[in-house]
Amino acid sequence: MYIDKIETRDLFLKKASMDDVYDMHVNIWSKDETAKHMLWQPTRNIEEAKIRMLKTIEYQKNNLAYLIYEKKTEKAIGFAGMNEIGYKVYKDCGIAIGPEYVGCGYGKQILKSLMDYCFKDLDANKIVCSCRRENKISKKLLLSCGLHYSHTLPKTDIRDGTDYLLDIYEISRVE
Repeated sequence: MYIDKIETRDLFLKKASMDDVYDMHVNIWSKDETAKHMLWQPTRNIEEAKIRMLKTIEYQKNNLAYLIYEKKTEKAIGFAGMNEIGYKVYKDCGIAIGPEYVGCGYGKQILKSLMDYCFKDLDANKIVCSCRRENKISKKLLLSCGLHYSHTLPKTDIRDGTDYLLDIYEISRVE
């Protein structure tokens, strides 16, 4: 269905395994500062991380979703993926890396590799990405990858009921 591995200069995007539980727990899933911009709760212990990893592995079987591995350390440092939301239209289903890895250029490598795969191999016509209005780092990433602001949606965080604004960015295939 989808390829099992995508490689960038510094990273591998590949399917998860139970061997990745510790790295994912330590590097991302336990991080409050990462979860605040997403729609998930941090894991508080390794047992919660094991349950989360089983769900991740199952989800990744039939979806365009990967863990992110840093080549030089071979550690799992995040996750990323896309969903087909319409005919030849793909939307990010979350891109997140641990706080220690932000600012290394990894986000751009991840998003560009997913966009290239969707456009070249899946024949996508459009890519749609979103981020919370206050997430300045994600906004900068989306703009640096060539996406353009499209519109804003009012949303409610399912974790605590707070309202927020979700900014939508798009890029179409260049022929």
